[in-house]
Amino acid sequence: SASASGQPGGMRREADYGAQAGSSVGWDALRNAPAASADAQPASPGIPEGFDTEDFLRGAKLAYNRLQASWDRRDLDDIAQFTTPGILKEITQQAQDDPGPSRTEVLYCNASVLSVTEEKGRTVATVFFDVLMREDAQADAPGQVREVWHFVRTGTDMWRLDGIQQVEM
Repeated sequence: SASASGQPGGMRREADYGAQAGSSVGWDALRNAPAASADAQPASPGIPEGFDTEDFLRGAKLAYNRLQASWDRRDLDDIAQFTTPGILKEITQQAQDDPGPSRTEVLYCNASVLSVTEEKGRTVATVFFDVLMREDAQADAPGQVREVWHFVRTGTDMWRLDGIQQVEM
C-alpha cells in the first residue's frame, strides 16, 4: 500500500509503476553503466557480470541527494527529470498535501545495490539507502531513514526512480 511514514519533510511513499523513456537530461553517472571490461569485478549474487556497481552507486547517491533537495523546494519539474510518470504522480500528490517547502539536511548517505534484474525489456536496479538526516533544525538528534529505491531503465536510457519502500527498523 502507498502510505507515508508520518515523518515530515522527506519523500516517504511507496510506488511501483512501469518506466517510460523520456528526457535524456540528467547525471552522466546514471545514464550508462559501462559494459564489461577485462578487469571487471566478479559479479555479486543478484548483480550481472560487468555491471559497474561502484559507478552506479555514485549516481544513485547523487540522485538521492538531488531528489531530496528538489523535494525540499517542491521543484516538481526537476523531480520529473529523474522519475517515472507513476512515481511523479505520487510525489505530486504529496506536494499538494504538504505544499510548504522543507529543509532536509542529509548528514550521511550509505547505499548498496541489492539486485539488478532484467524484466520485460527493462533493467531494474534495487538499492538500499541507509541515511542519517535532520528534517527539523530544532531537533537534538538527526533521524535514521532506511529505504529501498527501485531504479529502472530501458536499453541505454537514463536510470529513473520508479519506487520507494520504507524499511522497518
